Amino acid sequence: MTHAPAWQDHEEHPLTAETLRALFENEIAAIRIKNFATSDECADFAAAMQWAIDQDIMRYYSVKPRVGYIGTAQVEYRWGHERDAYFVAVQQAWQDWHKVIARTWDPQERFMQTLRDVSGHDARIAEEPGHGKLFSGIIRKASNGIGRHVDYAPINTPDYAIAAIDGQLGWNLFVESPDEGGVTTIHNRPWTVVPEEGKDPPMSYGLDDSHVAGAESVSYAPVTGDVVLFNSRNPHEVSAGVPGGGDRLQIGSFVGHLPDGDMVLWS
Repeated sequence: MTHAPAWQDHEEHPLTAETLRALFENEIAAIRIKNFATSDECADFAAAMQWAIDQDIMRYYSVKPRVGYIGTAQVEYRWGHERDAYFVAVQQAWQDWHKVIARTWDPQERFMQTLRDVSGHDARIAEEPGHGKLFSGIIRKASNGIGRHVDYAPINTPDYAIAAIDGQLGWNLFVESPDEGGVTTIHNRPWTVVPEEGKDPPMSYGLDDSHVAGAESVSYAPVTGDVVLFNSRNPHEVSAGVPGGGDRLQIGSFVGHLPDGDMVLWS
């Protein structure tokens, strides 16, 4: 495994133009935007999520532990599916997503405007030529944890336009946090596996300890109302919450950095 340069520190930095650049470059481990949403806004969004769960709008990833979501994940269509199948799912995903947002407020639009204000560059939903916008802003219930994995479009999805990015972050707004657990651990070991032409992208979910052996790691806890960003090319996992200790409810996406400095979002 190739070892990456050490992070500058293990702190959670505030969002500035410089820290955003540093996170894309994997020079720092994480950015936290404290009090991105008020407690009332979080409670309102969590109530809209519960309504969606009651209406059977929430689906579940084909991975373990079980993770519920509203929307769709592009990575689920990275092999074994025609591109058109993904964009059919995108149409349904946006419909479901707007049903939730119509009952509450739009954290993703606020987040994109925050990126624009801080960076001086555009932040917009990613598009695929000939197909339109990808889905972005996945709403998740991840109370059972999430297995160790990597998210990086040039490797996960080399034949989509999002593969043109040169850096990728993940962001999440936590609208409800467990009393214990739900902690994200990030390992400083950027994914460098090269896809083989004509073959499916390499599996980047369920990575074992050999993929992170010897890497420096940091962990952060979800705090209701905060947004946390990290470099999703690094292996990362989420611990389960304790039974009866509350849910980990969140909304987020990826942020891809384009060579011209603009940013595109998708889930």
